[in-house]
Amino acid sequence: MDSHRSLTSLAHHRIREMVLSGELRPGSRIQIDAVRKKLDMGASPVREALSILSSEQLVVRNEQRGFWAPDISADDFGILLETRCRVEGIAFADAIRHGGPEWEERIVLLQYRLNALDRTQKNTEWEVAHREFHTALIAACPSRYLLNFCAQLYDLAVRYRNVARLAAYPERKIIDEHSLIAEAALARDVDRAVDLLNDHYRKTGEFLYQNLEEQEATKLSVAG
Repeated sequence: MDSHRSLTSLAHHRIREMVLSGELRPGSRIQIDAVRKKLDMGASPVREALSILSSEQLVVRNEQRGFWAPDISADDFGILLETRCRVEGIAFADAIRHGGPEWEERIVLLQYRLNALDRTQKNTEWEVAHREFHTALIAACPSRYLLNFCAQLYDLAVRYRNVARLAAYPERKIIDEHSLIAEAALARDVDRAVDLLNDHYRKTGEFLYQNLEEQEATKLSVAG
């Protein structure tokens, strides 16, 4: 039983990464046999992992037709972005009101670690540090439901960024953006901190939204 749970957990982690990275193309059917062979395991843990991922909205389940990688669109991303800003804004405000010395110290530490990495290389280390920093900002929020929802929205946003192949644009001073967000949070300036965080997300969002619209226009042109 423990071995089966371990395989399901491994399958969940690997398939999740395949979805978030765009390896499983948006809108494509997920072939269980192909995934099973790739992961070198039985079909049962793969199916269980896909069921878990469907509850996390990282996989679409059709009772009659199996599992699919969620499709993407500029309009859907726009809804995701606004939802993320609203939900994470609430969690961030609560974290600022409830955060103690440990919360403050972790923000300072992770900001320093993130700033020391080269964002333009788009390496795994930067992505991990970036997620840890943003997670730390809201970590003192007392609602685990909000925190779980924020984590889910973060994953969905990362998937869009990866699928759209969003490149870092050098003229953007993202280190300064992170610094201002952290400073406002540590100063307990709730309104300013939330506004800065939302502005930070929307800057990336506007660039990505335009990228997605251009991709959709290209597809329509080719189809026509």
